[in-house]
Amino acid sequence: MSTDPHTELGAFLTAYEAQRLATVLQAGGTTGQALKEVHAARRSEVKRLLTAAKVGVEHRDNSVAVLRAIAGARAVRTAITPVWTMPGVEATTGRLTSEAQRIIDDARMSIVCSSFNFTPHSGMWPALKNAAARPGLSVTVYLDAHAGSPAAVAAHLPKATVFRTLTPPGGRHPLVSHAKFIVVDRAVILLTSANFSYSAETNNIELGLLAHDTNLATSIETLMRSKHGILYEQVR
Repeated sequence: MSTDPHTELGAFLTAYEAQRLATVLQAGGTTGQALKEVHAARRSEVKRLLTAAKVGVEHRDNSVAVLRAIAGARAVRTAITPVWTMPGVEATTGRLTSEAQRIIDDARMSIVCSSFNFTPHSGMWPALKNAAARPGLSVTVYLDAHAGSPAAVAAHLPKATVFRTLTPPGGRHPLVSHAKFIVVDRAVILLTSANFSYSAETNNIELGLLAHDTNLATSIETLMRSKHGILYEQVR
């Protein structure tokens, strides 16, 4: 690991964190106020790194410039690549299981995902459980009330937050959630036709798109949160 404090700070901060820190400092906020923009589990380490790099209110203009440079360097620009599932070794451009595992393993701050079905034989079953156990990493799962086995998933992922579709007022059945995606750190999105199941991840012919776009990622998370209590209910 580099001993240069600016390098260490740049390597640790996400683009989102650096941008939020810079915004608060530029607006005249204190370093303590800026640190509230960072997840509590990461806050003490960020504070240490800011101090080591002399980034804070004492050198406000320079600190804002440094943080914006980090945000720009770490920002994931829009780039889209196909992710395929095909039987055997037929998929030569990306593979769903390996790409999903990779972005989940790389997650630092948050994972938000949605699937119609989610079975214990899916590669996502152990991947999300391991991710949810990592300090400072939040995992949120949205599922169809019937097909997604949300109660079983919630029991398997006690450290994650699991939502299921609810029955609207006057309705007889829960809504159907067919959205299938994974959003990591408000920056990386995997949109796919595949469910979180062994057959979908291994044997079917499925197509997904891996997108690197912070605006799109944030908009997906924001929209899903806005539907709590309207389209989705938390599994307790």
